[in-house]
Amino acid sequence: MVQRRAGADDSALQRAVIFDFDGTIADSLPAILAVFEDLTGHSVKHFSDDEIDQMRDLSPLELMKLLEVPKWKAPYLLLRGRQLLRAHMHGIAVHDGMADTIKALHKKGVPLYVLSSNSTDNVTSYLKWHKLHEYFAGVHGGASIFAKAPGLLKLIKGENVSVSDSWYVGDETRDVTAAKLVGLQVASVTWGFNTRRALVAKEPSAVVDTAKELDTVLKDVWKK
Repeated sequence: MVQRRAGADDSALQRAVIFDFDGTIADSLPAILAVFEDLTGHSVKHFSDDEIDQMRDLSPLELMKLLEVPKWKAPYLLLRGRQLLRAHMHGIAVHDGMADTIKALHKKGVPLYVLSSNSTDNVTSYLKWHKLHEYFAGVHGGASIFAKAPGLLKLIKGENVSVSDSWYVGDETRDVTAAKLVGLQVASVTWGFNTRRALVAKEPSAVVDTAKELDTVLKDVWKK
């Protein structure tokens, strides 16, 4: 487990909060479903509410297997998906309360970053459109949809982030897995892709149902 940047002085490391983007900051599930339909030819209207709920318990790999989408198509689908999602970006709302949480953390002097499977250009454009870009110290896009740990590790090393004192905030089970692999604390939000029961099963450091709860969890951390 990675605890610090090799050779780095502990005093030079910073405590930070790293956010996932789609489903965490951006309420992008409807747009992602539209892109999903475009790419796979599977209409979500053909699935019952129970079936969709069950899909939200799955990882990306499990979902592709269920829908019989070959894994070798993943790089193309991800690239094309990012291109298609760009057309939807400005129509996607910021999740309720997240703008206030981001601003409050920034006001307390907490360095904020984004690590996302979406493209850096998409995320940056979105944050600028919603006047949130000034609150982030960096945006790192292009993380793998199957394994976010390498992307997190690259961010941690590049930004001199203290692993043991920092948090990752995400809406998927893969976010929990990645954060644990690199040694970060992780807060799972229940308003994104994966269900609460799927997130709880991965045993994150915290599970929150509202942005206000997330704000409380992270502020309590920074009081210590």
